[in-house]
Amino acid sequence: MVISLQKTGTHLMQGLMTNLGYKMAGVPRPTPRNTPDFTDAQRRQIAALTLSKSDYDELLELEGTEEYLLRTQEAWSALGWHWQRRLGQHVVNRYGQTRFDFADSVITNPHLPYSRFADTPAGLCWIFHELDISKVDGSFFAEWVETATPPLVYNYRDPRDALVSMVNFLEGRTREGYGNFYEFDIFHRILTSLPTWEDKLDYAMRDTSFLGRDQFERGLWLLRHPDVCKVSYEDLVGERGGGSRQRQLEAVDRLLKHVGSTADAEEVAGKVYDQSSWSFFRGTTGTWRERFTKRNEARFTELFGDILEQYGYE
Repeated sequence: MVISLQKTGTHLMQGLMTNLGYKMAGVPRPTPRNTPDFTDAQRRQIAALTLSKSDYDELLELEGTEEYLLRTQEAWSALGWHWQRRLGQHVVNRYGQTRFDFADSVITNPHLPYSRFADTPAGLCWIFHELDISKVDGSFFAEWVETATPPLVYNYRDPRDALVSMVNFLEGRTREGYGNFYEFDIFHRILTSLPTWEDKLDYAMRDTSFLGRDQFERGLWLLRHPDVCKVSYEDLVGERGGGSRQRQLEAVDRLLKHVGSTADAEEVAGKVYDQSSWSFFRGTTGTWRERFTKRNEARFTELFGDILEQYGYE
């Protein structure tokens, strides 16, 4: 499982894990390359998790039909939303209550809330923008502490660059705009109404509800936990993104060992920097220096100076 803070290089992590053979679950946009293609055994596994005994037996009678494929796909979608709820994800304000309503209409197994994360299909990399320790179902943490699975990877970035990237994103400067989360529409309208970059950044820092404003604080437990693999954006981008090949290789090698992969770090690192992502804009480090005024710098230090120190950027 990868926890990649917003605008800190989620597309890099997604590409890296896809190149290792994982399919995506969680926040990544589905593509032909990253969408799970479940085996018959996995489809039965998903159905057994989500459906009551009678509903499961009824479904098995449809095996080999289009209806079977449709209903097992619905079961997978419901299972995904079920776990997003248990992991404390911001589903309702991003997608609407209908996602949970759909899951509740499909799930008929009363024992699903007692299932373990290890019961989900193998070969998936779940990527989320947060794992708020105060909102996650405690049974997930109990399982993780006991078994060290799933392996957790924490991806972050210089908070100043993340802020600039978020403003660029919400103003629609990336290849396919700012996405389909409902909350994005609110901040898009506010940011585009402000006349200067100084005003935009000052607003983003001061509005406590602004996207990602407190994500670095909520991720401190991941940064400090010795059993979490930490990988920064500056580590991953390599020379093409303003970093170094050596740091990139070390980060990739560290991640490969953490997830138990025998892939070659050199080969994997060569494919990390991907400019084709829908949310990609510039993808370089240190761009905050081009946008922050002295007033912005002072405000950021006042509000987030301690975070810069804790993450090693000061």
